[in-house]
Amino acid sequence: MIVLNKELIGSRMKEKRIHLNLTQVELSTVCGISSRYYSSIENGRNSPSLETLIKIAAALDVSVVYLLNDRIDEMEKRVNEEENRIAQLFETIPKNLKELVEGLITQAARLKVLLDDNWKDILENGEYEKFSQSENQTPYDRRRPIVENYDNRDKTYQAIIKQLTELLPITKVKPKNKSPLLKR
Repeated sequence: MIVLNKELIGSRMKEKRIHLNLTQVELSTVCGISSRYYSSIENGRNSPSLETLIKIAAALDVSVVYLLNDRIDEMEKRVNEEENRIAQLFETIPKNLKELVEGLITQAARLKVLLDDNWKDILENGEYEKFSQSENQTPYDRRRPIVENYDNRDKTYQAIIKQLTELLPITKVKPKNKSPLLKR
């Protein structure tokens, strides 16, 4: 059984409805439900059926996941912060290549946020879990699927960072003066 967060759904509906400059009556008409019922959903007093939720999401031009999931905004915020951090690290990439690498920076930011979340899960729940194919089989330790996801994402992240690093201009580093003890 899925428990819906009625307040979250309602607040997201209201936010989007206001953004679209629609009244509750207008939106309820588009959805084919009474304005009273729509109001009760938006105010967190009732939970909509899946069918009604799909209609409301379509009328608001959002996904059902958007209405249900409070992690989306937080994830996007974290991705934007990471994107800005990476962009600053690679700000010396020549201007003619900047537009080319924007997609790489965005992808690297998304991967970094996912890697951080995967790492937290691995720390909390470990790398291995007891697993068996049936009740009759003795459970054995197997590597959790999230660990493999982490490894694959990490390889992709490293490849993207390498591509970005290779686009940085080459700077000449002056050799440090050698210690008088090392001179001959």
